[in-house]
Amino acid sequence: MKRIISHASFVLVVLFGPVVSIGIVATELTYLHWALPFVAFLWAGLFGLHHLVFGAAPFRRRALRVGIPVLVVALAGFVLSRLVRYEGSASGSSYPKLAWVWQEREESGAGEAGEAVVFGAAPPPEAIAGDWPDFLGPGRRGMEDRPAFGTDWAAAPPEPLWRRPMGKGWSSFAVSAGRALTQQQRGDDEHVTCLDLATGRELWSHANPGARLLLERAENDGAAMGGDGPRATPVVDGGRVYAMGATGIVDCLAAEDGSVIWSRPLLRELGGRPHKWGMANSPLVLPGEGLVVFAGPDSPGPTLVACDLGTGETGWVHEGGGASYSSPRLLRLCGREQIVAVNQEDVCGLDPSSGDLLWSHPWPGRFPKAGQPIDLPGDRILVTASYGAGSLMLELSQGDDGRIGVAELWKSNHLKTKFSSAVVLDGHAYGLDEGRFAGIDLETGGRVWKREKFGFGQQLLFGDRVLVQTEPGDVVVGRVGPGGFEETGRIPALSSMTWNAPAVAGRVLLVRNDREAAAYLLPEP
Repeated sequence: MKRIISHASFVLVVLFGPVVSIGIVATELTYLHWALPFVAFLWAGLFGLHHLVFGAAPFRRRALRVGIPVLVVALAGFVLSRLVRYEGSASGSSYPKLAWVWQEREESGAGEAGEAVVFGAAPPPEAIAGDWPDFLGPGRRGMEDRPAFGTDWAAAPPEPLWRRPMGKGWSSFAVSAGRALTQQQRGDDEHVTCLDLATGRELWSHANPGARLLLERAENDGAAMGGDGPRATPVVDGGRVYAMGATGIVDCLAAEDGSVIWSRPLLRELGGRPHKWGMANSPLVLPGEGLVVFAGPDSPGPTLVACDLGTGETGWVHEGGGASYSSPRLLRLCGREQIVAVNQEDVCGLDPSSGDLLWSHPWPGRFPKAGQPIDLPGDRILVTASYGAGSLMLELSQGDDGRIGVAELWKSNHLKTKFSSAVVLDGHAYGLDEGRFAGIDLETGGRVWKREKFGFGQQLLFGDRVLVQTEPGDVVVGRVGPGGFEETGRIPALSSMTWNAPAVAGRVLLVRNDREAAAYLLPEP
């Protein structure tokens, strides 16, 4: 009987490692890959336990055979823990970036290290005449009807305009009237920085002294995993710049010279803390209502706050279950304009003038949701996220009483966007599904393909051409459709981990990460 139990348990031990590992990988959730090393250690421990219980040698010898390797591994782990330092994620998969303790820590001061290096002649005025005033461009769609630039980069490659050092942060660029605006960390200060679009020269930089995410969220709280610095992208409207820092300070600045029109430590006023990985929500300007909307804490309470454009005074507050990392959008659904927001526990629509709740659909899960809601014909909304939240297709309808109802048409786990948003073309949605470019059918949520490994980057859509900012730093362009993705060009735009969204103003491509920024003149269409 003992032999049968021994053989059966040995088979179970042998199967444990492969079965559990295959199960983890099959989820396609890369954050669960953290568990694979622990599975390996546990698997080895089970072999040792089996030998300890069922081995043929005397117990003392079996105990030594098991105990000595355990002690060696424990001692090696202890020594290693004293020799290496955790410095956040090495990629969007959450794999750790480690450094020896005697190596100098990389601080958030790179933005002061040097000036822009300009390449070649100045671009023609018509090439830099376009604007990109908001996160992901006009309307926050991340999609344009057609490209204003050529996409055959083998025949006509983009030309570098300038390159400059940049402080830490995952902000993108907003562009207006030849000025490129972004946010960065310089030492212990957060900055809203304005650059000349043509040359990269700094025109002005507004500092919020002592505003730094990792000063407010301890590293052992997990904040260091996402790195330091601001995450949101400034918005330009009416000659003013609206910005939200990673710690929850909101600013209204003059676009001309960066002078302060008004500023508020909004999150502190609301009695909340910054989100675990920093405030990533770009402000939403409502010109018709004279308001700008900011995200609140991720705990139940003031989830969205509208401030007066001119004075910063509170106009209205939406009390909800807490904000997530997605930026709200102003959409027209069921015949009326409404703010659509992806929050910590739900997706909802609000009246822009009052903040009153028009509708809400539960989308639980305390993991971050960063993708933008996408409006589709038929009063439908697509929302996408990772961490097991899945993608949802919602349909709104207005009843005879004027109330808006919401129905969930389908839920899918085939488009799991983590830091980025999906784009939509001809009945299909495309995006970076856990680091691989993928497409789904919008009628069913079923996957049509999943191929190129671009990492946890970002993408924009221009007609049927997708421009992808890969996580390693390359920018790739190509044709996309239900049959797949056909690459037509690639440039080594950046050379380190990049989570920032690209921006395209006219024919100028702007890219950046937590170390540098660069501009390229894209070819004529």
